[in-house]
Amino acid sequence: MTLKTAIRSVPYGGRGTELNKIIARSLRMQLFCAVLLSLLIGTITFSIGLVFGNTFLDKTVYSSSFTDKMSDKHFLNLQSYVESEGISADNIDRLDIWFRRGHKVYLTLYQGDELIYESPLAGEAKKELNGELSPELESSDSEYTLTLSDGDTLRAFLYYYASEGFYFWMVILFGIIAFLAFSLSFTMMINRKISYLTLLTNELDILSGGQLEYPVTVKGRDEISELATGIDEMRRSIRNHQEIEEQIRSANSELITAISHDLRTPLTSLLAYLEIIERKKYSDEEQMNSLIHKSIGQTMRIKNMADKLFEYFLAYSTEWESSDMETLDADLFLRPILEDYSYALESNGFTVRKYFSEAGGSISVNPELIQRVFDNLYSNLLKYADTVQSIKVSYGRADDNLLLSIENGVKTLFEAGDSTGIGLKTCRRIVEYHGGDFSTIEEDGKFFVSMKLPIS
Repeated sequence: MTLKTAIRSVPYGGRGTELNKIIARSLRMQLFCAVLLSLLIGTITFSIGLVFGNTFLDKTVYSSSFTDKMSDKHFLNLQSYVESEGISADNIDRLDIWFRRGHKVYLTLYQGDELIYESPLAGEAKKELNGELSPELESSDSEYTLTLSDGDTLRAFLYYYASEGFYFWMVILFGIIAFLAFSLSFTMMINRKISYLTLLTNELDILSGGQLEYPVTVKGRDEISELATGIDEMRRSIRNHQEIEEQIRSANSELITAISHDLRTPLTSLLAYLEIIERKKYSDEEQMNSLIHKSIGQTMRIKNMADKLFEYFLAYSTEWESSDMETLDADLFLRPILEDYSYALESNGFTVRKYFSEAGGSISVNPELIQRVFDNLYSNLLKYADTVQSIKVSYGRADDNLLLSIENGVKTLFEAGDSTGIGLKTCRRIVEYHGGDFSTIEEDGKFFVSMKLPIS
């Protein structure tokens, strides 16, 4: 059922529920929801990680004790560099070399209240001195006294900012953790589908090996389960087709064996009778007429066997299924056939009760095949219908279907003889080939035939 059909087929008050069911069955929607849920899990994981990470940084690298400790360490390193390199007020710019080594600190130097040096930030070019800076604007907690190589002292303000790098790496770390959480949750959500697909693959391997009796597992209500259903239906169809072919081969073998055996006796008798007549070994004309009568009887037996063989060929042959179809007026085509056969039955001692009504439409048929259906039905009535009971024939239209039904009494088995049922199989195949339906029922000594054809 498509989404549009489902919505139209549900009352207004229940459309929401039906729509939800259809959406839930969609594999695309399930995958989309799995992605959204996994993203939500990843986002929550990242957010929680940032909260705990910031808390941890605030208590460690962002704390004043850690910053002061690192600032003191870098200042001692800077003081050693000044002494070793002989840096004085005249070559103060040589401090840039030390800062370009990657030290994550920022330094300003004052001689009195005059700014004489401002360090470049890591990775940035040296800028001109900021004339707006003064010692009063600096943080007293970051103040040091830098001793130059010539013994002069300068007021130094050193700021440690390497903690910003810790935040960057913390974001990267929890980003990776969030991605892993997303991947893990999404994998767990689709693992059932992957396992199901793996199962279907294994079952297809089993089926391809010829084990068509192995059922395909159908789980869920989505596109994968529909695919599994289609595969299982195809498996059953192939298996049924193989069983039918086996039945046909078996029936062919049995038919050939039976007919070859049954033909031998009447043919032998017929040849003997004809040989007597040909050689004129009969005693008188009465005996000759008796031999002729017996020959005709054996010939009729052979004819009946040939008719059964022909009916069998029609029942299982597919050559006629490529025949051309014609669009005919239903009443002009079928009514005369029914009238003719009703008259023929009455001529053979049957009582026919007709219940005919106008169909008023056209049917697409192959006239020869439909004629064959009525020939078989007429032949069955002559062979197996009880002449004592009347035959009821109904013909009419119901909606988009043309309906035909026949009801008759059945002779006893002794009177009617054995029936192969092949003629009715032929009728069923022909009617179904025309898109119709053909069924028979026998109960309480009555035989019912119902035939339905599409009419427009």
